[in-house]
Amino acid sequence: MDYKQKYYKYKLKYINLKKKNILNEMYGGGKYECDPSKDFKELCFEKENGKYKSKESCINDCENKYITANLIKANIKGESLKFQLFIKDIIQNEHISVYIKGGNVIGLKLLKMIYNKYKNDNIQFTKVFNKFLELELIKDWDFAGYTENQIDDSYRNKLDKIAEKYKLVPRAKTYILYRTKRPLLTEGKPMFEIALLDSDSFSKMEIPLTTMKMKVTEYNIKYVFMYCKSFLNKEDIDFDMLKRMIEKTNVIIYPHKNGLYEVTPKTFDKGKLNDELIKFIKTFDDFDKNMPQFLATHIEDPIRILYRLPEKNIKKNDKIKDFIKTYITKEHQSWLFDSTFVIKILKVFMEQLGEKIYNIYIENYEKTTNKQESLEMAVKLLEGINFSRVQIDFKLLSEFGINLLKLLFEKLINKIEKINMAGLKDTNKTIEFIKFLGVNL
Repeated sequence: MDYKQKYYKYKLKYINLKKKNILNEMYGGGKYECDPSKDFKELCFEKENGKYKSKESCINDCENKYITANLIKANIKGESLKFQLFIKDIIQNEHISVYIKGGNVIGLKLLKMIYNKYKNDNIQFTKVFNKFLELELIKDWDFAGYTENQIDDSYRNKLDKIAEKYKLVPRAKTYILYRTKRPLLTEGKPMFEIALLDSDSFSKMEIPLTTMKMKVTEYNIKYVFMYCKSFLNKEDIDFDMLKRMIEKTNVIIYPHKNGLYEVTPKTFDKGKLNDELIKFIKTFDDFDKNMPQFLATHIEDPIRILYRLPEKNIKKNDKIKDFIKTYITKEHQSWLFDSTFVIKILKVFMEQLGEKIYNIYIENYEKTTNKQESLEMAVKLLEGINFSRVQIDFKLLSEFGINLLKLLFEKLINKIEKINMAGLKDTNKTIEFIKFLGVNL
């Protein structure tokens, strides 16, 4: 048999074999079957005349069955299905972009870092994962949807009707928030909820650490609920499925540097603060060009600077930074901040702002000898700052928060003298708050 005859002989065999494989793929004769009740690594197994020709096609098709079986086992299938159907509806029909936000996303970010370093070392992955659990980052799951439509009463009513189809109910007055009527709870909070917004703005966002997000699609939403199931019972985590989900997870972080939002003159968001105060705040760009946005955001709603930052975000930032350095990498993480530096700036900022309002008061009092009028002139600089939440939650403040308030107001209060504070009129909310401090500081 010459060379050409051999070539044609083997080519004919190859063509016939390829035709056979195609026919098997179309009409059966597969080698794999799936059992969604098993662990993920055993989900697909060899079986004569199985439904699937390859293990990969078996896994891709049976993954949803596996997740469904696990959600049923964890008793969260009913709750998760309501959110899943609602979210798919608003993505497809209302063109709303949906994300996972909150502390859980920080956890997903760390899981991705752990996976990238230890994905091929099961022993080390498990060891570091167990240390990760001690951070207690993953708890309840907060969805946020963003629409380009104007959220007026008409559009809100439309969304309420869509939510009602899936047995979700509104649970807020000033913004849109949906839960189930009797939500499943984790540590006293609803396991799932979704807020619908028109936009994010820097004046309402504290730091990059707390505003990470993960895009939710009609395809990956199943992983959100599987993540939830996994962390409900930490003793029964399927690491093969967990790694599969982590690999497909992508966490988004707003532009940042040194743990602060990276802003430009065009993207700087002053919120409701007045121009004179913003002018003062912008002098702090000598410390870091992004520091003015950080200060503006935190002073506009001062519960952020007096309570949330020192009692929550600094502690969380430092704990995460230590974890990363100990178990993952020594490299600088630009989404985390230097808490020592931030605390130093906060003290300088509050002291200088306090000195500024004190000097305005003195300058006017020397002209008028009128405490009421002079105080009203002084607090004009603070227009746009809402102290109401601080007054309501005053007992939550630690020594650090109290000391920051003293830096801001104590010199002014002492000058007016506490004995004279009661006689001042509450002509605005800031004066009302200063009188409150006169009694409570």
